[in-house]
Amino acid sequence: MNRTFFKSVTAAVLIFAFAGVFGAAASGAADVAVSGDTAKDPEKILAIVNGEAIKEKDVDKLILMLGPQGANYDNEQGRIAILEEIVNSHLFALEGARKKLDETPEFKEVLADFTRQTLSRFAIEDAIKNETSNEDEAKRFYEGSPEQFTQPEEIHALHILLADDATSADKIALVQSELKKGTAFEDLAKANSIDPSAVQNGGDLGFFSKGMMVPEFENAAFALENPGDVSEPTRSQFGWHIIKLVEKRPESVVPFDTVKGQIIQYLVNEKRGIEYQVRLTTLKDEYKVEMLVSADVK
Repeated sequence: MNRTFFKSVTAAVLIFAFAGVFGAAASGAADVAVSGDTAKDPEKILAIVNGEAIKEKDVDKLILMLGPQGANYDNEQGRIAILEEIVNSHLFALEGARKKLDETPEFKEVLADFTRQTLSRFAIEDAIKNETSNEDEAKRFYEGSPEQFTQPEEIHALHILLADDATSADKIALVQSELKKGTAFEDLAKANSIDPSAVQNGGDLGFFSKGMMVPEFENAAFALENPGDVSEPTRSQFGWHIIKLVEKRPESVVPFDTVKGQIIQYLVNEKRGIEYQVRLTTLKDEYKVEMLVSADVK
């Protein structure tokens, strides 16, 4: 990729991401030095701006902040482009300090908001940091809530949807006749079904459980017993359905080991939520709160 283009795209992506990430420094010039060493020592100094070091971990932080898009920059060219943008951010911060923009009411308001939000986040994390769970608790929850880990019966079916109009009887007769001759159900779905998806997948609906389809269709589909069975024409609000059973999956219980990690995380989150509310109630008693609008506003 053209380096100039890459730098331009990187700057566009990152130009707002740096706000509030790196603090202002005293005024001065930049002294940038990048090593070709690809080893990522977090404390490795990559650049110095007016005496302030920019380290490998600062580049890592920005890549992390970019989320999935950050993977596009986790390479030699991308990391150098990010480093250059970090340097640029430092330089603008120095310029802001020189112009005393940090003394403006607007800056102070933003800084106060940022400080409050950050302190709040740290205080919440401190309040809930000791809440944990373990495999024994997870096992008790699993055994005490079997309904939450029961997979309902599912079926895999194909269907042909025919219009409910004056041609219905003829269409149904044609499809049934072709099925008796051995014509593939999928081919008949592609040729005759008015379901838009039929052309692409031959009327394949995949797996579904009870409650996912209209009652008339569901009753006919779940009444089929053996793979390969085909239903009688069934009428619903959408038209006439002819259904073929592909496979049945009986009701089953998800093994504990499959969901153990999810249960532990759920229990931790539940405990943290309770502790958060307990601490919040205490804080409302400790500090004066005046609500000047009704909490019942609809």
